[in-house]
Amino acid sequence: MRTPFIPAIALSLLAATLGSGLQAAESKPSFVEAGSFNVCSDPTFPPLEFFEKTGDREPSGFDTDLIRALAKHWGVQPRFIVTEFTGLLPGLDAKRCDAVISGTLITPERTQKLNAVAYLASSTIVFGSGRSELRLTSLDDLSGKVVAVQSGTRYVAIMERLNAELTATGKPPATLQTYPKGSDVAQQVLVGRAAAGLSQDTELAYRELQTPGQFRTLYSFPEKDIFGAYLRPNPQDQAAVQAAVEALKADGTLQAIAEKWKLDPANLQTAAQ
Repeated sequence: MRTPFIPAIALSLLAATLGSGLQAAESKPSFVEAGSFNVCSDPTFPPLEFFEKTGDREPSGFDTDLIRALAKHWGVQPRFIVTEFTGLLPGLDAKRCDAVISGTLITPERTQKLNAVAYLASSTIVFGSGRSELRLTSLDDLSGKVVAVQSGTRYVAIMERLNAELTATGKPPATLQTYPKGSDVAQQVLVGRAAAGLSQDTELAYRELQTPGQFRTLYSFPEKDIFGAYLRPNPQDQAAVQAAVEALKADGTLQAIAEKWKLDPANLQTAAQ
């Protein structure tokens, strides 16, 4: 059989292409070298992470499925380290986990110390009970109202800024109540101890899916928020996680996960922009 002639330069280009492709395919973050992907998670924020029923050993949700997909992509085992939200990033900094993927928004303050890889867009909302007669034409209408938020989140800062503005204009500030879990915030609104709460549209959409009519959106912030996977500073690790997230988008894995949890797949693309 005749062997076709391939010019030397073509062989060089082919080898370089195959080599770079193999290198990209084998690229893994350094923290999975021991064979596991250890992630700090606060499973109190459905549909991103939560325990579906009492006694579950591992959480469910969009983020947890993303963690499992990343681990599978790298050929390692996922390991969930359950932590309260306020301890997530300190736990990462203290090397108790390899990453934080737990409904954590990307903010300039957080990325001063840590790397972040975007994976999902969302919007901040103010929500109330489905029975509430409260109507908001602007955030100023929260003046004098009791507002519940989860501690350690940027919702605290949002309310503190609003209260400063209200006070500056001679209006009564809102009464700010903080709770350790997002589910606690929802409960306080549901039973009427708080007139409103702050959360993400993702969580309220899930609660509406589970119990229609219990809550309603009172106000949506116009800006898009971005959830991120937080990592300790390391450019190579950040690039490897970014490449893995993009690969899971390209092969349809993330779209399937989003649809499973009733999230808009379009927000996967928004996060990438």
